[in-house]
Amino acid sequence: MAHDVGSRTGGAELAGKVAIITGSTRGIGRAIADRFAAEGARVVVHGRDAATCAHVAASLPGAIGHAGDIARPGVADELVAAAVDAFGRVDILVNNAGVALDNFVTGVTDDRWDATLATNLTAPFAALRAATRVMKEAGGGVVLNVISWAGERGNVGQVAYSASKGGLRSMTLAAAKELGKFGVRVNALSPAVPTDMTQEMDERLQKIAASRRPLKITGTPADVAEGALFLCSDRSRFITGETLHIDGGLHLN
Repeated sequence: MAHDVGSRTGGAELAGKVAIITGSTRGIGRAIADRFAAEGARVVVHGRDAATCAHVAASLPGAIGHAGDIARPGVADELVAAAVDAFGRVDILVNNAGVALDNFVTGVTDDRWDATLATNLTAPFAALRAATRVMKEAGGGVVLNVISWAGERGNVGQVAYSASKGGLRSMTLAAAKELGKFGVRVNALSPAVPTDMTQEMDERLQKIAASRRPLKITGTPADVAEGALFLCSDRSRFITGETLHIDGGLHLN
């Protein structure tokens, strides 16, 4: 997939905003980083590999890279601190980084369970906590949590993933209620488009999901990025605690 920021510039909806996007060196996170940068945001690119982070950040105007395993204690705090050190503020946090260590119930080891929840639930909470401390002092901000239809409906062979994403959805609702009085909006995005991570799913499960989707076209990370832009821009200034599904209707089943 080509990442041409210059060809997407149609305005500056996020001009002057600072956006942290976890897991933004590839897939959905990369598409969101591209789109936000095209709209004037200063992006903090995050991923596990420092060289890859630096490479992606160099392709985006005004961006910086910050590498680290988001599941490790303290890394989320370091990520927010890096944004404040570089730009003096944090306006947007997109909790996108995630893992899917799929297996059936009896095959989920303690290590798999712990690793899934550490990345998909504990890390987003740590980033939320760190970022909203900054946002509250500034008088507002936006948090967007990337969840999944599996977290709302459950999915065979994804008990740990479903549990982690379901917890992230509940965290979205609770945080929206708590932080609204500080001008902080918290929403969720529930995508279902092909990415590197979804390609690692069992092929049979992929085919089942596609057959259940009312729209028979295939979405892309760029479609998800458009939804993220809407929820993180002033166009959605009166929306909080909401989940936007970008899945071709898969969540209807």
